[in-house]
This record gives sequence, C-alpha cells and structure tokens, in this order.
Amino acid sequence: MATSYPNSDAATYLKNNQLQHHRPIAVDLFAGAGGMTLGFEQAGFDVLAAVELDPIHASVHEYNFPFWTTICRSVSQTSAQEIREQSAIGDRDLDVVFGGPPCQGFSLMGKRDLSDARNSLVFDFLRLVLDLQPKYFVLENVRGMTIGKQRQVLETVIKKFEQHGYQVKNPQVLNAANYGVPQNRQRLFLIGCRRGLTLPKYPEAETSFAQK
Repeated sequence: MATSYPNSDAATYLKNNQLQHHRPIAVDLFAGAGGMTLGFEQAGFDVLAAVELDPIHASVHEYNFPFWTTICRSVSQTSAQEIREQSAIGDRDLDVVFGGPPCQGFSLMGKRDLSDARNSLVFDFLRLVLDLQPKYFVLENVRGMTIGKQRQVLETVIKKFEQHGYQVKNPQVLNAANYGVPQNRQRLFLIGCRRGLTLPKYPEAETSFAQK
C-alpha cells in the first residue's frame, strides 16, 4: 500500500497563501529528496504532489516541503487519480508535471543496457503526463539518452506525446556549468505543452567555462 505524507497545515497554507497569490501548481515524479521540487518552488510554483519510491527519500522530501503531499510509492504503480485525490490538486488544471526517471540504462557511465527494467519508467512518466493532462511537462535525464540505440526510447516518447495532443520542443542537452553552477554536469531536457499553448524556449547560457 502506498504511503502519503500530507501535512495538516496544507489546507490553511493554501487558503492563506495560494489563493491570494494564484501560484501555478505542479507535480514532481521520481522526486528523491526534492532537488527539482526546490527549483520549481523557487521559480514560483506550488508543487502540490511528489511521488518517490524510497521511504527515506520520501520522508526527507516531506520534511523539506511540509505543506505538500509526498506519495511513497513506485511511479509505475501510481495513477493520476491517486495523485489528485491524495493531494490538494483535486480536479484543478495542472500547470506542469516534471521529473527525472532513472537513468542507469541510458548513462554513458553504465552498461547502457536497453533491457534494463528501469528504462521502462520513462513510459510511466509519459503515462502520468497524459493522464494528468498538465499544460506543460519537463523531462530530465542523462545525455546518453540521445546517443546510440538509447535514442530510440527518446524518439518513441516524443512520438507518443505528439500523438496524444502535446507539442514537443526538440530535446536539448544543457550543462549546469553554463548556469552559474561550479560543476561540469550535462543533462538532457525535454519540454512540451498541450497543443495550442506556446512552447517555452530553453534558457540561454549565462556563464562559460574552459573545457580541457
């Protein structure tokens, strides 16, 4: 059975804060301790629900973001209805669903095994986006997903999104070092929106670094 960690003060927070400021709302899949949740929160979003399999990470996430709901369960066993019912989302229109599915089967540092069972979790991200129907989605993964046979998975995901009413921006690899982070860290990003909305642009590089 899934465990959720709702905070009793959430309703009060929503009444006193969100309804006054009309902040956009989001869901974090494969949430971990909440790195992406923090980024979206700092960008002005209320991340009303997060899904994380590991109970320790889920507990840390709930501690870091006590006003929202953390669902401790595999994304593969979680439905859009459960996310809506167990959080403050209800029947509201979601602004964005974001997440970084496990990357071990795609990473250039690993075995790059296409049969790695964790690779299929990318399609659970796809499933939940299509079921939750947010205005936008953001998928994050490793650069290796764009190379070799692993790119087939990425192209299939893009095709499925486009077949189900989403327009998708061409995937782009961004380096954290170009955004003020002292780390050479490349990550793939895929963004999309419901057809009829305007696709956002990927951010321009803000800093540079010397590659050896």
